[in-house]
Amino acid sequence: MYTPLVSRVALRLPGKTERRLALVILFTAVLPLAAALLLANFMFSYASAIWFDPEVGRQLDRGAALYKDYVAAIKTDMRHQTDAIATDELLREASKTRNGALIEVQLDALFPRFPELVSLSITEVRTDEAGDEVERRVLAERNRGRKVDDATERTLNVERPVWEDAGNKSAIKIAAMFAIDRHRLDEHLDELNSTANVVTKYHNMENSRSDLYRGALYAFAALLCVTMLLTVVLGTLLARGVTRRINRLAAAINLVAEGDLSVRVPVTGSDELTDLARTFNRMLGEMAQSRARIEYLQRIGAWQEMAKRLAHEIKNPLTPIQLAVQECHRKYGGGDTKYRALLDTTLEIVEEEVGTLRRLVGNFSNFARLPQADLAENDLSDFLRECSEQLAHLEDASLGTDSPDAEPIVAPNVSISWRFPEEPLRASIDRQMLRRVIINLVRNAVQAIRDAKKAGEGVIGNVVVSAHAEAGGAAIEVEDDGPGIPDDAVGRVFDPYFTTKADGTGLGLAIVKKIVVEHNGAIDAGRSPALGGARFVVHLPGPDTAATTAARSRVSRAELLTGEGWAPPSNR
Repeated sequence: MYTPLVSRVALRLPGKTERRLALVILFTAVLPLAAALLLANFMFSYASAIWFDPEVGRQLDRGAALYKDYVAAIKTDMRHQTDAIATDELLREASKTRNGALIEVQLDALFPRFPELVSLSITEVRTDEAGDEVERRVLAERNRGRKVDDATERTLNVERPVWEDAGNKSAIKIAAMFAIDRHRLDEHLDELNSTANVVTKYHNMENSRSDLYRGALYAFAALLCVTMLLTVVLGTLLARGVTRRINRLAAAINLVAEGDLSVRVPVTGSDELTDLARTFNRMLGEMAQSRARIEYLQRIGAWQEMAKRLAHEIKNPLTPIQLAVQECHRKYGGGDTKYRALLDTTLEIVEEEVGTLRRLVGNFSNFARLPQADLAENDLSDFLRECSEQLAHLEDASLGTDSPDAEPIVAPNVSISWRFPEEPLRASIDRQMLRRVIINLVRNAVQAIRDAKKAGEGVIGNVVVSAHAEAGGAAIEVEDDGPGIPDDAVGRVFDPYFTTKADGTGLGLAIVKKIVVEHNGAIDAGRSPALGGARFVVHLPGPDTAATTAARSRVSRAELLTGEGWAPPSNR
Protein backbone atom coordinates (compact mmCIF):
# COMPACT_ATOMS: atom_id res chain seq x y z
CA MET A 1 0.00 0.00 0.00
CA TYR A 2 1.27 3.42 -0.96
CA THR A 3 0.62 6.30 1.44
CA PRO A 4 0.09 9.68 -0.30
CA LEU A 5 1.74 12.64 1.37
CA VAL A 6 -1.02 15.28 1.30
CA SER A 7 -1.68 16.58 4.79
CA ARG A 8 1.51 15.68 6.60
CA VAL A 9 2.91 19.23 6.28
CA ALA A 10 1.35 21.31 9.04
CA LEU A 11 0.24 24.93 8.68
CA ARG A 12 3.07 27.28 9.53
CA LEU A 13 4.45 30.74 9.05
CA PRO A 14 6.18 31.57 5.75
CA GLY A 15 9.63 30.04 5.61
CA LYS A 16 12.88 31.55 4.43
CA THR A 17 12.42 30.42 0.85
CA GLU A 18 8.90 31.85 0.73
CA ARG A 19 10.08 35.15 2.18
CA ARG A 20 12.97 35.34 -0.24
CA LEU A 21 10.80 34.60 -3.26
CA ALA A 22 8.21 37.12 -2.05
CA LEU A 23 10.94 39.77 -1.58
CA VAL A 24 12.34 39.08 -5.04
CA ILE A 25 8.90 39.48 -6.59
CA LEU A 26 8.28 42.59 -4.45
CA PHE A 27 11.52 44.25 -5.53
CA THR A 28 10.92 43.26 -9.14
CA ALA A 29 7.52 44.99 -9.09
CA VAL A 30 8.31 47.96 -6.81
CA LEU A 31 11.68 49.08 -8.16
CA PRO A 32 10.37 49.98 -11.64
CA LEU A 33 7.39 51.75 -10.07
CA ALA A 34 9.63 53.67 -7.67
CA ALA A 35 11.90 54.64 -10.55
CA ALA A 36 8.84 55.77 -12.50
CA LEU A 37 7.73 57.82 -9.48
CA LEU A 38 11.11 59.55 -9.26
CA LEU A 39 11.17 60.19 -12.99
CA ALA A 40 7.61 61.54 -12.93
CA ASN A 41 8.54 63.79 -10.00
CA PHE A 42 11.51 65.13 -11.91
CA MET A 43 9.54 65.64 -15.11
CA PHE A 44 6.68 67.35 -13.24
CA SER A 45 9.10 69.67 -11.47
CA TYR A 46 10.92 70.40 -14.72
CA ALA A 47 7.70 71.05 -16.63
CA SER A 48 6.38 73.18 -13.77
CA ALA A 49 9.56 75.22 -13.77
CA ILE A 50 9.21 75.83 -17.52
CA TRP A 51 5.48 76.47 -17.75
CA PHE A 52 5.13 78.45 -14.56
CA ASP A 53 8.02 80.86 -15.09
CA PRO A 54 7.21 84.25 -13.43
CA GLU A 55 8.32 86.08 -16.56
CA VAL A 56 5.77 84.08 -18.58
CA GLY A 57 3.05 85.17 -16.17
CA ARG A 58 4.11 88.79 -16.40
CA GLN A 59 4.14 88.70 -20.19
CA LEU A 60 0.68 87.14 -20.25
CA ASP A 61 -0.57 89.87 -17.89
CA ARG A 62 0.95 92.50 -20.17
CA GLY A 63 -0.72 90.98 -23.18
CA ALA A 64 -4.07 91.02 -21.41
CA ALA A 65 -3.61 94.68 -20.39
CA LEU A 66 -2.49 95.70 -23.86
CA TYR A 67 -6.00 95.84 -25.28
CA LYS A 68 -7.26 97.83 -22.32
CA ASP A 69 -4.47 100.32 -22.84
CA TYR A 70 -5.27 100.42 -26.55
CA VAL A 71 -8.97 101.18 -25.96
CA ALA A 72 -8.13 103.70 -23.23
CA ALA A 73 -5.68 105.39 -25.57
CA ILE A 74 -8.36 105.70 -28.28
CA LYS A 75 -10.81 107.23 -25.81
CA THR A 76 -8.17 109.50 -24.39
CA ASP A 77 -7.24 110.68 -27.85
CA MET A 78 -10.87 111.47 -28.62
CA ARG A 79 -11.17 113.43 -25.40
CA HIS A 80 -7.99 115.29 -26.25
CA GLN A 81 -9.40 116.12 -29.64
CA THR A 82 -12.51 117.50 -27.97
CA ASP A 83 -10.35 119.54 -25.62
CA ALA A 84 -8.46 120.93 -28.58
CA ILE A 85 -11.66 122.00 -30.29
CA ALA A 86 -13.05 123.54 -27.08
CA THR A 87 -9.89 125.62 -26.55
CA ASP A 88 -9.83 127.05 -30.05
CA GLU A 89 -9.61 130.87 -29.59
CA LEU A 90 -11.78 131.80 -32.56
CA LEU A 91 -14.45 129.36 -31.43
CA ARG A 92 -14.31 130.71 -27.91
CA GLU A 93 -14.67 134.35 -29.14
CA ALA A 94 -17.57 133.44 -31.37
CA SER A 95 -19.23 131.53 -28.51
CA LYS A 96 -18.92 134.51 -26.16
CA THR A 97 -20.86 136.69 -28.62
CA ARG A 98 -23.29 133.86 -29.30
CA ASN A 99 -22.88 134.62 -32.98
CA GLY A 100 -24.31 131.56 -34.66
CA ALA A 101 -23.01 132.42 -38.11
CA LEU A 102 -19.48 132.98 -36.87
CA ILE A 103 -19.63 129.76 -34.80
CA GLU A 104 -20.73 127.74 -37.83
CA VAL A 105 -17.89 129.18 -39.85
CA GLN A 106 -15.41 128.13 -37.23
CA LEU A 107 -17.00 124.67 -36.94
CA ASP A 108 -16.65 124.28 -40.69
CA ALA A 109 -12.99 125.09 -40.29
CA LEU A 110 -12.42 122.66 -37.39
CA PHE A 111 -14.58 119.65 -38.46
CA PRO A 112 -12.38 118.36 -41.33
CA ARG A 113 -9.34 118.33 -39.09
CA PHE A 114 -10.75 115.40 -37.04
CA PRO A 115 -11.78 112.51 -39.36
CA GLU A 116 -13.35 110.42 -36.59
CA LEU A 117 -15.91 113.11 -35.79
CA VAL A 118 -19.51 112.31 -36.53
CA SER A 119 -20.98 115.59 -35.30
CA LEU A 120 -20.11 118.81 -33.43
CA SER A 121 -22.60 121.08 -31.70
CA ILE A 122 -22.30 124.35 -29.70
CA THR A 123 -24.97 124.60 -27.01
CA GLU A 124 -25.87 127.27 -24.52
CA VAL A 125 -26.85 125.82 -21.18
CA ARG A 126 -28.62 127.86 -18.45
CA THR A 127 -28.85 126.74 -14.83
CA ASP A 128 -30.74 127.92 -11.74
CA GLU A 129 -29.43 128.90 -8.35
CA ALA A 130 -29.17 125.28 -7.39
CA GLY A 131 -27.05 124.46 -10.43
CA ASP A 132 -29.71 122.44 -12.17
CA GLU A 133 -30.05 122.79 -15.90
CA VAL A 134 -33.12 124.75 -16.88
CA GLU A 135 -32.56 125.53 -20.56
CA ARG A 136 -30.45 124.22 -23.43
CA ARG A 137 -30.22 126.02 -26.77
CA VAL A 138 -28.21 124.87 -29.80
CA LEU A 139 -26.25 127.75 -31.28
CA ALA A 140 -24.66 125.85 -34.16
CA GLU A 141 -23.86 122.27 -35.25
CA ARG A 142 -22.13 120.30 -37.95
CA ASN A 143 -22.12 116.53 -38.91
CA ARG A 144 -20.47 114.31 -41.46
CA GLY A 145 -23.61 113.95 -43.51
CA ARG A 146 -24.53 110.29 -42.64
CA LYS A 147 -25.90 108.54 -39.61
CA VAL A 148 -23.99 106.23 -37.36
CA ASP A 149 -24.18 102.55 -38.40
CA ASP A 150 -24.51 100.62 -35.13
CA ALA A 151 -23.60 97.37 -36.86
CA THR A 152 -20.19 98.54 -37.97
CA GLU A 153 -19.35 101.48 -35.71
CA ARG A 154 -18.96 102.25 -32.06
CA THR A 155 -19.42 105.84 -30.80
CA LEU A 156 -18.09 108.00 -27.98
CA ASN A 157 -19.76 111.23 -26.84
CA VAL A 158 -17.55 113.83 -25.24
CA GLU A 159 -18.75 117.18 -23.86
CA ARG A 160 -16.48 120.05 -22.88
CA PRO A 161 -17.12 123.67 -21.74
CA VAL A 162 -16.07 126.37 -24.16
CA TRP A 163 -16.95 129.45 -22.13
CA GLU A 164 -18.80 130.08 -18.89
CA ASP A 165 -20.77 133.20 -17.77
CA ALA A 166 -21.02 132.83 -14.02
CA GLY A 167 -23.01 136.02 -13.56
CA ASN A 168 -25.83 134.97 -15.89
CA LYS A 169 -25.75 131.34 -14.80
CA SER A 170 -25.03 130.19 -18.33
CA ALA A 171 -22.27 128.30 -20.17
CA ILE A 172 -21.32 127.53 -23.75
CA LYS A 173 -20.49 123.79 -24.23
CA ILE A 174 -19.32 121.79 -27.16
CA ALA A 175 -20.61 118.23 -27.69
CA ALA A 176 -18.54 116.00 -29.94
CA MET A 177 -19.55 112.54 -31.16
CA PHE A 178 -16.75 110.29 -32.39
CA ALA A 179 -17.16 107.03 -34.31
CA ILE A 180 -14.61 104.20 -34.76
CA ASP A 181 -14.77 101.01 -36.78
CA ARG A 182 -16.35 98.32 -34.60
CA HIS A 183 -14.24 95.57 -36.25
CA ARG A 184 -11.07 97.13 -34.89
CA LEU A 185 -12.39 97.10 -31.35
CA ASP A 186 -14.22 93.73 -31.50
CA GLU A 187 -11.21 91.94 -32.91
CA HIS A 188 -9.08 93.19 -30.11
CA LEU A 189 -11.93 92.48 -27.68
CA ASP A 190 -12.07 88.79 -28.70
CA GLU A 191 -8.35 88.58 -28.37
CA LEU A 192 -8.67 90.28 -25.02
CA ASN A 193 -11.29 87.77 -23.83
CA SER A 194 -9.26 84.77 -25.04
CA THR A 195 -6.14 86.19 -23.54
CA ALA A 196 -7.94 86.93 -20.30
CA ASN A 197 -9.23 83.35 -20.13
CA VAL A 198 -5.76 81.97 -20.80
CA VAL A 199 -4.25 84.28 -18.23
CA THR A 200 -6.92 83.32 -15.70
CA LYS A 201 -6.36 79.61 -16.29
CA TYR A 202 -2.64 80.12 -16.18
CA HIS A 203 -2.79 81.89 -12.85
CA ASN A 204 -5.26 79.30 -11.51
CA MET A 205 -2.89 76.51 -12.50
CA GLU A 206 0.02 78.45 -11.06
CA ASN A 207 -1.83 78.93 -7.80
CA SER A 208 -2.94 75.26 -7.69
CA ARG A 209 0.43 73.94 -8.82
CA SER A 210 1.28 72.69 -5.34
CA ASP A 211 -2.12 70.99 -5.05
CA LEU A 212 -1.66 69.25 -8.41
CA TYR A 213 1.82 68.15 -7.45
CA ARG A 214 0.62 66.92 -4.06
CA GLY A 215 -2.33 65.07 -5.63
CA ALA A 216 -0.11 63.38 -8.22
CA LEU A 217 2.36 62.46 -5.50
CA TYR A 218 -0.39 60.98 -3.34
CA ALA A 219 -1.79 59.06 -6.32
CA PHE A 220 1.64 57.59 -7.09
CA ALA A 221 2.22 56.81 -3.42
CA ALA A 222 -1.16 55.08 -3.17
CA LEU A 223 -0.41 53.12 -6.35
CA LEU A 224 2.96 52.14 -4.92
CA CYS A 225 1.41 50.98 -1.64
CA VAL A 226 -1.30 48.97 -3.41
CA THR A 227 1.30 47.42 -5.70
CA MET A 228 3.48 46.50 -2.74
CA LEU A 229 0.55 44.95 -0.91
CA LEU A 230 -0.66 42.98 -3.92
CA THR A 231 2.90 41.95 -4.78
CA VAL A 232 3.54 40.67 -1.25
CA VAL A 233 0.27 38.73 -1.22
CA LEU A 234 0.68 37.29 -4.71
CA GLY A 235 4.38 36.67 -4.18
CA THR A 236 3.69 34.84 -0.93
CA LEU A 237 0.97 32.74 -2.53
CA LEU A 238 3.20 31.92 -5.49
CA ALA A 239 6.17 31.17 -3.28
CA ARG A 240 4.01 29.08 -0.96
CA GLY A 241 2.79 27.02 -3.91
CA VAL A 242 6.42 26.23 -4.75
CA THR A 243 7.71 25.76 -1.23
CA ARG A 244 4.70 23.63 -0.26
CA ARG A 245 5.72 21.06 -2.84
CA ILE A 246 9.35 21.36 -1.77
CA ASN A 247 8.32 20.79 1.85
CA ARG A 248 6.31 17.76 0.79
CA LEU A 249 9.40 16.37 -0.89
CA ALA A 250 11.48 17.14 2.22
CA ALA A 251 8.92 15.46 4.48
CA ALA A 252 8.79 12.46 2.18
CA ILE A 253 12.59 12.24 2.18
CA ASN A 254 12.59 12.27 5.99
CA LEU A 255 10.05 9.44 6.03
CA VAL A 256 12.16 7.51 3.53
CA ALA A 257 15.20 8.08 5.74
CA GLU A 258 13.20 6.47 8.56
CA GLY A 259 12.56 3.45 6.36
CA ASP A 260 9.05 4.16 5.05
CA LEU A 261 9.07 3.45 1.31
CA SER A 262 5.27 3.50 0.98
CA VAL A 263 5.04 7.29 1.03
CA ARG A 264 4.18 9.06 -2.24
CA VAL A 265 4.32 12.75 -3.17
CA PRO A 266 1.26 14.17 -5.01
CA VAL A 267 2.09 14.90 -8.66
CA THR A 268 0.52 18.28 -9.46
CA GLY A 269 1.35 20.97 -11.99
CA SER A 270 3.50 20.80 -15.10
CA ASP A 271 6.84 22.31 -14.11
CA GLU A 272 10.22 20.97 -13.06
CA LEU A 273 8.98 20.23 -9.52
CA THR A 274 6.29 18.03 -11.05
CA ASP A 275 8.95 16.10 -12.94
CA LEU A 276 10.95 15.86 -9.72
CA ALA A 277 7.93 14.53 -7.80
CA ARG A 278 7.17 12.01 -10.54
CA THR A 279 10.81 10.86 -10.61
CA PHE A 280 10.87 10.71 -6.80
CA ASN A 281 7.78 8.50 -6.71
CA ARG A 282 9.21 6.26 -9.41
CA MET A 283 12.47 6.02 -7.45
CA LEU A 284 10.57 5.04 -4.30
CA GLY A 285 8.65 2.42 -6.26
CA GLU A 286 11.88 0.98 -7.61
CA MET A 287 13.44 1.11 -4.13
CA ALA A 288 10.42 -0.69 -2.67
CA GLN A 289 10.63 -3.32 -5.40
CA SER A 290 14.38 -3.65 -4.85
CA ARG A 291 13.88 -3.97 -1.10
CA ALA A 292 11.16 -6.59 -1.56
CA ARG A 293 13.35 -8.41 -4.08
CA ILE A 294 16.34 -8.35 -1.75
CA GLU A 295 14.27 -9.49 1.21
CA TYR A 296 12.77 -12.29 -0.84
CA LEU A 297 16.16 -13.37 -2.13
CA GLN A 298 17.56 -13.34 1.39
CA ARG A 299 14.62 -15.39 2.62
CA ILE A 300 14.93 -17.82 -0.28
CA GLY A 301 18.67 -17.96 0.32
CA ALA A 302 18.05 -19.02 3.90
CA TRP A 303 15.57 -21.68 2.72
CA GLN A 304 18.06 -22.89 0.11
CA GLU A 305 20.78 -23.17 2.74
CA MET A 306 18.43 -25.12 4.97
CA ALA A 307 17.38 -27.34 2.05
CA LYS A 308 21.01 -28.00 1.25
CA ARG A 309 21.77 -29.06 4.82
CA LEU A 310 18.61 -31.17 5.09
CA ALA A 311 19.43 -32.93 1.85
CA HIS A 312 22.90 -33.66 3.10
CA GLU A 313 21.74 -34.85 6.52
CA ILE A 314 18.90 -37.00 5.15
CA LYS A 315 20.67 -38.45 2.11
CA ASN A 316 23.65 -39.91 4.00
CA PRO A 317 21.77 -42.40 6.28
CA LEU A 318 19.27 -43.53 3.64
CA THR A 319 21.55 -45.99 1.87
CA PRO A 320 22.82 -47.71 5.09
CA ILE A 321 19.24 -48.03 6.34
CA GLN A 322 18.06 -49.57 3.09
CA LEU A 323 21.12 -51.87 2.87
CA ALA A 324 20.71 -52.99 6.49
CA VAL A 325 17.07 -53.93 6.01
CA GLN A 326 17.84 -55.70 2.73
CA GLU A 327 20.67 -57.63 4.42
CA CYS A 328 18.38 -58.76 7.23
CA HIS A 329 15.77 -59.88 4.72
CA ARG A 330 18.35 -61.69 2.59
CA LYS A 331 20.12 -63.57 5.41
CA TYR A 332 17.06 -64.90 7.17
CA GLY A 333 16.92 -68.59 6.35
CA GLY A 334 14.32 -69.80 8.83
CA GLY A 335 11.02 -71.42 8.00
CA ASP A 336 8.76 -69.21 10.08
CA THR A 337 6.29 -67.95 7.51
CA LYS A 338 4.90 -65.25 9.76
CA TYR A 339 8.34 -63.85 10.41
CA ARG A 340 9.16 -64.07 6.69
CA ALA A 341 5.96 -62.11 5.94
CA LEU A 342 6.97 -59.52 8.53
CA LEU A 343 10.40 -59.18 6.90
CA ASP A 344 8.84 -58.80 3.46
CA THR A 345 6.45 -56.13 4.68
CA THR A 346 9.23 -54.34 6.52
CA LEU A 347 11.49 -54.36 3.43
CA GLU A 348 8.67 -53.07 1.24
CA ILE A 349 7.82 -50.25 3.64
CA VAL A 350 11.45 -49.25 4.14
CA GLU A 351 12.19 -49.22 0.39
CA GLU A 352 9.02 -47.21 -0.31
CA GLU A 353 9.77 -44.64 2.40
CA VAL A 354 13.43 -44.47 1.43
CA GLY A 355 12.31 -43.77 -2.13
CA THR A 356 10.03 -41.00 -0.88
CA LEU A 357 12.88 -39.54 1.15
CA ARG A 358 15.19 -39.77 -1.87
CA ARG A 359 12.66 -37.86 -3.98
CA LEU A 360 12.34 -35.27 -1.22
CA VAL A 361 16.13 -35.01 -0.99
CA GLY A 362 16.26 -34.59 -4.77
CA ASN A 363 13.76 -31.74 -4.60
CA PHE A 364 15.77 -30.12 -1.80
CA SER A 365 19.00 -30.49 -3.78
CA ASN A 366 17.48 -29.02 -6.93
CA PHE A 367 16.02 -26.12 -4.95
CA ALA A 368 19.36 -25.45 -3.23
CA ARG A 369 21.27 -25.56 -6.56
CA LEU A 370 19.12 -23.01 -8.43
CA PRO A 371 21.52 -21.12 -10.69
CA GLN A 372 21.49 -17.38 -11.25
CA ALA A 373 19.80 -16.17 -14.43
CA ASP A 374 22.06 -15.42 -17.39
CA LEU A 375 19.96 -12.89 -19.29
CA ALA A 376 20.01 -12.38 -23.04
CA GLU A 377 17.59 -10.55 -25.34
CA ASN A 378 15.00 -12.90 -26.86
CA ASP A 379 11.65 -12.85 -28.63
CA LEU A 380 8.92 -14.14 -26.30
CA SER A 381 6.83 -15.23 -29.29
CA ASP A 382 9.53 -17.63 -30.44
CA PHE A 383 10.20 -18.70 -26.86
CA LEU A 384 6.53 -19.63 -26.21
CA ARG A 385 6.31 -21.53 -29.52
CA GLU A 386 9.34 -23.54 -28.48
CA CYS A 387 7.79 -24.22 -25.06
CA SER A 388 4.49 -25.33 -26.66
CA GLU A 389 6.32 -27.87 -28.81
CA GLN A 390 8.31 -29.29 -25.90
CA LEU A 391 5.64 -29.40 -23.18
CA ALA A 392 3.43 -31.82 -25.13
CA HIS A 393 5.74 -34.74 -24.26
CA LEU A 394 8.19 -33.32 -21.74
CA GLU A 395 9.16 -35.07 -18.55
CA ASP A 396 11.12 -32.74 -16.30
CA ALA A 397 14.15 -34.89 -15.56
CA SER A 398 15.85 -31.99 -13.80
CA LEU A 399 13.62 -32.61 -10.79
CA GLY A 400 14.77 -36.20 -10.46
CA THR A 401 13.35 -39.28 -12.13
CA ASP A 402 11.94 -40.47 -8.82
CA SER A 403 10.06 -37.25 -8.15
CA PRO A 404 6.26 -37.26 -8.42
CA ASP A 405 6.65 -34.04 -10.38
CA ALA A 406 8.54 -35.92 -13.08
CA GLU A 407 5.33 -37.15 -14.63
CA PRO A 408 4.23 -35.96 -18.11
CA ILE A 409 2.60 -32.54 -18.10
CA VAL A 410 -0.23 -33.52 -20.44
CA ALA A 411 -3.44 -35.05 -19.08
CA PRO A 412 -6.31 -36.68 -20.97
CA ASN A 413 -8.90 -34.30 -19.62
CA VAL A 414 -6.93 -31.03 -19.99
CA SER A 415 -6.47 -28.88 -23.09
CA ILE A 416 -3.46 -26.51 -23.19
CA SER A 417 -3.95 -23.48 -25.46
CA TRP A 418 -1.20 -21.12 -26.57
CA ARG A 419 -1.80 -17.56 -27.69
CA PHE A 420 1.26 -16.10 -29.32
CA PRO A 421 1.82 -12.34 -29.86
CA GLU A 422 1.37 -11.31 -33.49
CA GLU A 423 4.44 -9.09 -33.41
CA PRO A 424 7.89 -9.69 -31.90
CA LEU A 425 7.92 -9.18 -28.14
CA ARG A 426 11.45 -8.47 -26.90
CA ALA A 427 12.62 -9.21 -23.36
CA SER A 428 15.85 -10.17 -21.62
CA ILE A 429 15.47 -13.74 -20.33
CA ASP A 430 17.36 -16.91 -19.45
CA ARG A 431 15.59 -19.34 -21.80
CA GLN A 432 16.34 -22.48 -19.76
CA MET A 433 15.28 -21.03 -16.42
CA LEU A 434 12.20 -19.25 -17.79
CA ARG A 435 11.19 -22.51 -19.51
CA ARG A 436 11.22 -24.09 -16.07
CA VAL A 437 8.84 -21.32 -14.90
CA ILE A 438 6.42 -22.16 -17.71
CA ILE A 439 6.73 -25.90 -16.94
CA ASN A 440 5.96 -25.44 -13.25
CA LEU A 441 3.02 -23.09 -13.84
CA VAL A 442 1.45 -25.29 -16.53
CA ARG A 443 2.01 -28.46 -14.45
CA ASN A 444 0.36 -26.84 -11.42
CA ALA A 445 -2.65 -25.89 -13.54
CA VAL A 446 -2.90 -29.38 -15.10
CA GLN A 447 -2.60 -31.09 -11.70
CA ALA A 448 -5.23 -28.79 -10.16
CA ILE A 449 -7.67 -29.56 -12.99
CA ARG A 450 -6.79 -33.28 -12.90
CA ASP A 451 -7.49 -33.48 -9.18
CA ALA A 452 -10.75 -31.53 -9.48
CA LYS A 453 -12.11 -33.09 -12.73
CA LYS A 454 -11.56 -36.84 -13.06
CA ALA A 455 -10.73 -38.12 -16.49
CA GLY A 456 -13.42 -40.76 -16.25
CA GLU A 457 -16.12 -38.11 -16.05
CA GLY A 458 -15.22 -36.85 -19.51
CA VAL A 459 -14.90 -33.26 -18.37
CA ILE A 460 -12.36 -31.19 -20.33
CA GLY A 461 -10.32 -28.57 -18.49
CA ASN A 462 -8.52 -25.65 -20.11
CA VAL A 463 -5.14 -24.03 -19.55
CA VAL A 464 -4.30 -20.90 -21.55
CA VAL A 465 -0.76 -19.53 -21.93
CA SER A 466 -0.41 -16.06 -23.49
CA ALA A 467 1.94 -13.11 -23.65
CA HIS A 468 1.47 -9.42 -24.33
CA ALA A 469 3.34 -6.16 -24.10
CA GLU A 470 2.90 -3.83 -21.12
CA ALA A 471 4.41 -0.58 -19.92
CA GLY A 472 8.16 -1.04 -19.48
CA GLY A 473 8.31 -4.64 -20.66
CA ALA A 474 6.19 -7.75 -21.29
CA ALA A 475 3.94 -10.16 -19.39
CA ILE A 476 3.31 -13.92 -19.63
CA GLU A 477 -0.03 -15.23 -18.32
CA VAL A 478 -0.96 -18.79 -17.35
CA GLU A 479 -4.61 -19.24 -16.39
CA ASP A 480 -6.98 -22.18 -16.05
CA ASP A 481 -10.58 -23.07 -15.27
CA GLY A 482 -9.71 -25.22 -12.27
CA PRO A 483 -10.71 -24.68 -8.64
CA GLY A 484 -8.45 -21.65 -8.32
CA ILE A 485 -6.43 -20.50 -5.33
CA PRO A 486 -8.17 -20.11 -1.97
CA ASP A 487 -8.32 -16.50 -0.83
CA ASP A 488 -6.45 -17.22 2.37
CA ALA A 489 -3.61 -18.87 0.42
CA VAL A 490 -2.99 -16.18 -2.26
CA GLY A 491 -0.37 -14.38 -0.18
CA ARG A 492 1.49 -17.62 0.69
CA VAL A 493 1.54 -19.63 -2.52
CA PHE A 494 5.12 -18.58 -3.28
CA ASP A 495 6.47 -19.47 0.17
CA PRO A 496 8.77 -22.53 0.22
CA TYR A 497 7.17 -25.76 1.49
CA PHE A 498 3.66 -24.29 1.40
CA THR A 499 1.30 -26.47 -0.64
CA THR A 500 -2.37 -27.39 -0.86
CA LYS A 501 -1.66 -30.74 -2.58
CA ALA A 502 -1.57 -34.02 -0.71
CA ASP A 503 1.62 -35.16 -2.50
CA GLY A 504 3.23 -31.73 -3.14
CA THR A 505 6.49 -30.43 -1.71
CA GLY A 506 5.68 -26.72 -1.89
CA LEU A 507 8.82 -25.92 -3.90
CA GLY A 508 7.43 -25.49 -7.43
CA LEU A 509 6.05 -21.96 -7.06
CA ALA A 510 8.94 -20.95 -4.79
CA ILE A 511 11.30 -21.92 -7.61
CA VAL A 512 9.11 -19.97 -10.06
CA LYS A 513 9.27 -16.78 -8.05
CA LYS A 514 13.00 -17.17 -7.42
CA ILE A 515 13.64 -17.39 -11.16
CA VAL A 516 11.33 -14.44 -11.91
CA VAL A 517 13.07 -12.33 -9.27
CA GLU A 518 16.42 -13.30 -10.81
CA HIS A 519 15.03 -11.79 -14.04
CA ASN A 520 14.32 -8.59 -12.06
CA GLY A 521 10.63 -9.16 -12.69
CA ALA A 522 7.55 -9.85 -10.61
CA ILE A 523 4.80 -12.46 -10.48
CA ASP A 524 1.18 -12.09 -9.36
CA ALA A 525 -1.30 -14.79 -8.38
CA GLY A 526 -5.07 -14.49 -8.35
CA ARG A 527 -8.32 -15.58 -9.94
CA SER A 528 -8.76 -15.62 -13.73
CA PRO A 529 -11.52 -13.20 -14.78
CA ALA A 530 -12.04 -15.11 -18.06
CA LEU A 531 -11.81 -18.77 -16.97
CA GLY A 532 -12.61 -18.54 -13.27
CA GLY A 533 -9.64 -20.59 -12.07
CA ALA A 534 -6.13 -19.65 -11.08
CA ARG A 535 -4.20 -16.96 -12.92
CA PHE A 536 -0.45 -16.29 -12.74
CA VAL A 537 1.08 -13.25 -14.44
CA VAL A 538 4.85 -13.02 -14.91
CA HIS A 539 6.02 -9.42 -15.45
CA LEU A 540 9.36 -9.11 -17.25
CA PRO A 541 11.27 -5.85 -17.84
CA GLY A 542 12.19 -4.78 -21.36
CA PRO A 543 15.68 -5.41 -22.75
CA ASP A 544 16.81 -1.78 -22.35
CA THR A 545 15.29 -0.94 -18.96
CA ALA A 546 17.18 -0.11 -15.78
CA ALA A 547 15.84 -3.29 -14.15
CA THR A 548 17.39 -5.49 -16.83
CA THR A 549 20.68 -3.60 -16.58
CA ALA A 550 20.66 -4.12 -12.80
CA ALA A 551 20.02 -7.84 -13.25
CA ARG A 552 22.90 -8.18 -15.70
CA SER A 553 25.18 -6.20 -13.40
CA ARG A 554 24.22 -8.50 -10.52
CA VAL A 555 25.17 -11.56 -12.59
CA SER A 556 28.46 -9.96 -13.65
CA ARG A 557 29.37 -9.17 -10.04
CA ALA A 558 28.54 -12.73 -8.99
CA GLU A 559 30.75 -14.17 -11.72
CA LEU A 560 33.61 -11.90 -10.74
CA LEU A 561 33.29 -12.83 -7.07
CA THR A 562 32.85 -16.59 -7.49
CA GLY A 563 34.48 -17.29 -10.84
CA GLU A 564 31.34 -19.20 -11.83
CA GLY A 565 28.00 -18.46 -13.45
CA TRP A 566 26.15 -18.62 -10.12
CA ALA A 567 26.80 -18.52 -6.40
CA PRO A 568 24.84 -20.00 -3.49
CA PRO A 569 22.54 -17.39 -1.94
CA SER A 570 24.10 -17.83 1.47
CA ASN A 571 27.47 -16.77 0.06
CA ARG A 572 26.22 -13.58 -1.67
